[in-house]
Amino acid sequence: MDALAYLAALEAPAWLLPETTDGPIIPNAAAEDMFPGFPPATAAEVIGAVNRRLAITCWTLPLRLNDRRRSILVAQCGHENRAGIALRAAGHVMFDWDMTSGRLDWFAHATKAMGYDTTHFPGTVQNWLGRIHPEDRPRIAAAVLSPVPPDLETWEEAYRFLRADGTAAHVIDRGFLLRDEAGQARRMIGTMIDVSAVHKAEARFQLATSASTDVLFIHDLVEDKIWWSDALFRQYGHADVPGVEKTDWWMSRVHPEDAPRLRERFEAARTGTDDHWTEEYRFARADGSYVWVVDRARFLRDADGRALRSVGSMVDMTALREGQERFRLAAEASQDVIYSWEPETGRTWRSESYSRTFGLDPFAPASGPGSWRAAIHPDDLPRILHLRDTAITRGDDRWEYAYRVIRGDGSVAHVIDRALAQRRPDGRLHRLIGSIVDVTRLREEGERLRAVLRLASDVVYEIDLRAGTVLYSEGAVAIFGAEWEGEQPSPGIWTQSLHPEDAPQVLRQFRTFIAGRREDWRAEYRLRRSDGSYAHVRDRALALRDDEGEAFRIVGAIEDITDEVELAAKLQQAQRLEALGKLTGGVAHDFNNLLSVILANAELLADTAEDAETQAPAAQVVQAAERGAELVHSLLAFARRQPLAPRALASASVLTELRCMLSRTLPAYIRLSVVTPDDLWPVEADPTQLQTALLNLAVNAGDAMPDGGDLVIEAENCVVDSSYAAANPDARTGEFLRLSITDSGTGMLPDVAARAFDPFFTTKPVGRGSGLGLSMVHGFVSQSGGHVTLYSEAGQGTTVRLYLPRSRQGSEAHVGSLADPAEAIPMGAGQHVVVAEDDPALRPHVARLVESLGYRVTAVADGAAALEAIRAAGDVSLLFTDVVMPGEMNGLVLAERVLADFPGLKILFTSGYSENAILRRGSLVSGARLLSKPYRRRDLGLRLHEALHGDAAPRP
Repeated sequence: MDALAYLAALEAPAWLLPETTDGPIIPNAAAEDMFPGFPPATAAEVIGAVNRRLAITCWTLPLRLNDRRRSILVAQCGHENRAGIALRAAGHVMFDWDMTSGRLDWFAHATKAMGYDTTHFPGTVQNWLGRIHPEDRPRIAAAVLSPVPPDLETWEEAYRFLRADGTAAHVIDRGFLLRDEAGQARRMIGTMIDVSAVHKAEARFQLATSASTDVLFIHDLVEDKIWWSDALFRQYGHADVPGVEKTDWWMSRVHPEDAPRLRERFEAARTGTDDHWTEEYRFARADGSYVWVVDRARFLRDADGRALRSVGSMVDMTALREGQERFRLAAEASQDVIYSWEPETGRTWRSESYSRTFGLDPFAPASGPGSWRAAIHPDDLPRILHLRDTAITRGDDRWEYAYRVIRGDGSVAHVIDRALAQRRPDGRLHRLIGSIVDVTRLREEGERLRAVLRLASDVVYEIDLRAGTVLYSEGAVAIFGAEWEGEQPSPGIWTQSLHPEDAPQVLRQFRTFIAGRREDWRAEYRLRRSDGSYAHVRDRALALRDDEGEAFRIVGAIEDITDEVELAAKLQQAQRLEALGKLTGGVAHDFNNLLSVILANAELLADTAEDAETQAPAAQVVQAAERGAELVHSLLAFARRQPLAPRALASASVLTELRCMLSRTLPAYIRLSVVTPDDLWPVEADPTQLQTALLNLAVNAGDAMPDGGDLVIEAENCVVDSSYAAANPDARTGEFLRLSITDSGTGMLPDVAARAFDPFFTTKPVGRGSGLGLSMVHGFVSQSGGHVTLYSEAGQGTTVRLYLPRSRQGSEAHVGSLADPAEAIPMGAGQHVVVAEDDPALRPHVARLVESLGYRVTAVADGAAALEAIRAAGDVSLLFTDVVMPGEMNGLVLAERVLADFPGLKILFTSGYSENAILRRGSLVSGARLLSKPYRRRDLGLRLHEALHGDAAPRP
């Protein structure tokens, strides 16, 4: 058939497109009727004109006619167009067979069909026949190649077709025959439908029915025929004989006691409106015995509601019935509440323990007053309903919840509810079966046990000696880290965490305990935490032994006593410092008085000596006395009981003077760097003690760099916040000047750094240090209201940081140096000075010194005599009094009394005693002046002149 003939045979409007771009577009008769007088020039004009018509669509039909490819545009009305689209959407293969030439073309929604490229395959009928399954090929070839009957309009065959990958597809071909004017079949157009999925489903159904022990049936209610699956004959022994398909045969096998009820209910279901029917009854086996079965069926009805057939199953539930009875007996014997709930029907069943345990009615409905839902604590009910509904919707098979229940007597019970969901084949929930366990007592006992464990110790452990395992409580993870969690090999992590110094002794004692007969064991040692630090712990263990005395289990508790040990160490150190402070305070007064006499007389001897030979012994005595005074001050410094005279200091000036001093004193191989920003805050500190502390640290740094190195001194403003203060117990919040002294020396090991501030602790050779240097620094800074930190690494160097409080007052330009140049001793002009000194050996000596400085002197032995002398004289300019004197009126009380009567009177204190009772928080009363014992004649002269005239004379 040529293209024009094919075009003319089409009933739908169609246009034959030209083979070349300049050829004409030829319409058929139907196209000319649709668009009279419309000569289209291009395919686009045809498509546009057709698509403008309502419910008409134009599509292209590719053809191969007489081995030539042509294309025809076909206009389809709405229903024809939808049919074509649906055919393509279904994935069917359309075919066009030219029966004259043998040409066979496929058209599909994609370029490939059955894995073949439809632009090349099949091409001919022989190619198509060659891919038909060998077992089906003879039959299909005979049907295709035989003459076509004259009355045949539609051709249909089912067969297996081999895909391109070699797999077989089950297909059905349906074709429509096109005949010529003589009635000869010339063309067949149709579809190949892949029914492999349907074929597989049928095969699976047959396999399932043959493997199932349940009897499947299809009951034709119109013709009164029942189709039974093989299980009826296999499971119940009946023979597949004529008559078995009848309803009467089925009813005849029902137990006589159940038959009337079954027939009545089946008839009611058949004539009713429900689609589903379920019934339990007894059914006879071939041997005459009966089994309990349940029939579940679905009715298929016509438009009038008349039942045409029922489809269902017969299930042997004999074992289920026996299991239900056993379940009922077990539920009644159980202390737990067993329940069943069907949400579709609301049917609920509960065991008798529901009443015994909770005092509630087991026959109460699923909701409403008296129900279990009403018994759930109102605070828990929303949460439980949400969790349950979520689990049901999500399709969970089982779940477990804990909540509270209000018993019948009003008390509250804690329960655990475990449920198992039974679902229908479509996933809908059919039944919940579960148990409710009253855990109120267990919960209370658990709370008590946890409380006891928290109070008893930090970590509880159990060692199974025979299994070689150990289990630690949660406290072990909190204290020592995650590696202590859960059960693990014994002794494992415990042995690895022992401090190396403690491990040998602790392990030896523990092994002896296990091997011996003792029941308990106690020890204190150190265990490593996850951060590498060590905790001090107290371990108490109890051994469980068998009849032979062999330990098979160890139960113990490890208590973290780090705070207790550290507190004890701090207390011991404080007590040691306190005892030393009392010792130094007890001897300082008398010792300083003795030194004052020695020093003053030695100076007089030196001043009156006529030659150098006589002057030399006196000078040695003066040096020895000064050394003794320095020793007393050192002891007072580390005990934090030295008398301080703090004032505002310019930080930059302090460091400038320190730089000058260190430049002269440090060895040439030490490179000094002092960093001083311009905006440093002034500090509140005793200038002499501050300079001494900095000099001590610089000298220590130099000693740590015997081969040379860098010494860097930095100053910066610093604000200490609450978080830093919480992490550093010695610190307090506020504004501070931070002085950092860093060296690149040998550094310290951790154990050495931990004891660096301990008094008398030193790593220097004998004779190279007293062990008081860092202790004095620590004591001075702490007494000044600041704190000290130390960081050191062996082989890297050390950094000591001093935090000194910021001063809110104006600062002085500089601090006095350690060795001020000599200057003339200021002399008095006959002013009247009252000297109050209780030491009878020192009193006349002090009086002579004051008189030698140009003052009139009245010397008295106590405070009362001093007050009386001042009142009697009326011209006293200055009171020079010892702070500590016998009786109720010490130096401070005396000063207060005198100032109350004579506000303009000047006062100068002296003391060699260090008790905090004479000081206010370690410092003198603001505005007062103190001359520390022992003192030289020059120091006394300067202090007297400063007290009387307010000069900023250098301070001793």
